[in-house]
Amino acid sequence: MRNNILVVDDEPLLVKMISRCLLAKGYRVTTANNGEEAFSYLAFIRFDLVLCDIHMADTDGFAVLSTCKALQPQTKVILCSGDTARETVNRAFACGADGFLAKPFLLDELLSQISRYLPLKQPEIQKIMAVADPRDPMSFTQESFFSPDPLAEQGGP
Repeated sequence: MRNNILVVDDEPLLVKMISRCLLAKGYRVTTANNGEEAFSYLAFIRFDLVLCDIHMADTDGFAVLSTCKALQPQTKVILCSGDTARETVNRAFACGADGFLAKPFLLDELLSQISRYLPLKQPEIQKIMAVADPRDPMSFTQESFFSPDPLAEQGGP
């Protein structure tokens, strides 16, 4: 089974870029455009990792982190923010974040952090290689791009 990642950010283009990258690397990805949407997913779907922006319009990433750790203590959480003040970073770790990424970040930095917590299993790597175009590192099949409805899969609402 593929590792399940929740990406939470109120910047839709960033969410789409991160999602495509992670899907291409073989992860299952669910996206939320705000904290409230993230809460609804966290209540019904088990995630291996949550990547969450700290500063969002409705709910901050610290609330998402707190809810995630309360509902799914085994889930790794990486917070990200353009605010890299020492107080913000220290607060992230004090609140239980497993990692922190300073925005803007390179996709390689993101993948490096994620791989520390969720290494791809060998069969998943072979499956990706079987469908990927070696000339295009971002290639993937339509089937792997469009993930099934996570709520239907997990028996949610």
